[in-house]
Amino acid sequence: MKETTDYERKQEELTWLENLQLNSWEPEVIISGITLAFLFVFPAKIYEFSVYLIQEVGVGYLPSLLILFYLTTVVSVFKIFFVVHLCLRFVWAGLLGLSYAFPEGVINQNLFKIAQGYNYQKPADMVLRLEKICSMTFAYPVSLVLMFLMLTVYFGFLIAIYIWFDLNLLTLSIIILLSLAAFFTLVLGRKKTKLKIWYSESMLSSISAIYQSNLGKWLAVVYAILIFAFSVPIIISDTDDFSMFSNDRGLIEKELEWPGKHLHFQSDHVAGSRFPRSFIPREELDDDYMKLGIARYEGDGKIITALNTEFISALDSMKWQPIQETADLHRVYIDEQLVPIETWSKHRIGGTKQKIYQTGIDISNLAEGTHTLRVEKLLLKYGFIDNQAELITIEHWDQFEFIKR
Repeated sequence: MKETTDYERKQEELTWLENLQLNSWEPEVIISGITLAFLFVFPAKIYEFSVYLIQEVGVGYLPSLLILFYLTTVVSVFKIFFVVHLCLRFVWAGLLGLSYAFPEGVINQNLFKIAQGYNYQKPADMVLRLEKICSMTFAYPVSLVLMFLMLTVYFGFLIAIYIWFDLNLLTLSIIILLSLAAFFTLVLGRKKTKLKIWYSESMLSSISAIYQSNLGKWLAVVYAILIFAFSVPIIISDTDDFSMFSNDRGLIEKELEWPGKHLHFQSDHVAGSRFPRSFIPREELDDDYMKLGIARYEGDGKIITALNTEFISALDSMKWQPIQETADLHRVYIDEQLVPIETWSKHRIGGTKQKIYQTGIDISNLAEGTHTLRVEKLLLKYGFIDNQAELITIEHWDQFEFIKR
C-alpha cells in the first residue's frame, strides 16, 4: 500500500513538473519583460551612485570607476540576455501561429519547380526546437546571477574596508590580488578540497556543468563571450563623461575643444544628475552679475592640513590665497584675467543633494560677445608606491565659453 502511494505521489510530481515545463513560456516572458524594464532604469542610478562615492564619500576615482564598470557590465549583460530571449520568443510565437494555420507544413507540388524535391521542416518541429532554445537561453543567466551576486558581496566588502580604514590604492590592490590568488588556487587546484566539493555541489556549478556537458564545453564559453562582447557598446554609452569626475586631472584636448553644455550650464543640465566641475545658470547672460558654482569633492578636505603646514612656503611663492576650505583650492579666470573671489557660499542642489560652492562675479565690465571662463585647481598627488605627496597645479581643471549680451 505504501509503495503504491509513493508511486502515485511521484507520478503526480512528474506530471506537475511536465505541466510547468510545457507552460514555462508564460513566466519566462513576464519575468523577462519586467526585468528589462528595471534594467533600463538602473544604469543612471549606478552612474549617480559612483559619482556620489567620489564627491560625497571621498572614494578615489579609480575605485569608483571600477565599481561603475562592474555594475554597468552586470546590467548590460543581463540586458542582452533578456533582449535575446524576448526576440527568440517573438519568433517562437510566429512559428506557433504558423503551425496552427498550416499544421501540415509545406505542400511540395504547390511550389515553384526550382523549390520542389527538398525536405522542409514542419512548423510543429520548428516550434518544439525553438522552445528548447528559448528555455535554454532564459536559464543560462541564472548561473551568472549567482556568480555576480558573490562578486558583488566580495567587492562591496573590499570597498567597505577601503573606506573604513582609509587605505591607499596600493594596499587595496595587494588585498585584491592576494584574495583572488587564494581563491583560484583552492578552486582550480587538482587536489579535491572541501571547498571544491562544496562548490561542485552548488547550484552555480551544477548549472554550468549542465550547459557544458549538453552543449559542449567551448560552445557554452563562446556564447557567454559573445554576450559580453555585444554588451560593450552599451557599457561605453552608460559610462559616457564619467572621466569628468576625475578630480585630480586636467581637461584633455577633446574636452577643451568640445565641452559639454549639459556639464556647464544649468539650463542644459540633465535633471537628477550631478555637476562634475564648475557651472553657471545658462550659456547666454543678460545680467551684469554671474553666479558661478563649483562641485565640492570630499576628498579635497584631506589635504588642507598638509597644504597649510608642509607646503605653506610653496603657496606663498605662488601667491595663492589662504586655504581655509576646499573652495579655496580653486582660482577663477575670465579671458585669462584672474577674478578675485572674496567669499564662497555653501549650498545643496535639490534632487541629487549635491554639495556645491557658489559665488557671484561682476561681469559688467565685459564687452558683449563670447568669453572664456577657466578654473585652476591646487591639489596634492600621492605616489602609488611610496605614498609621497607632490604639489600640483591643474591649470585647466575646467574651461568653457559663455556669451555676454
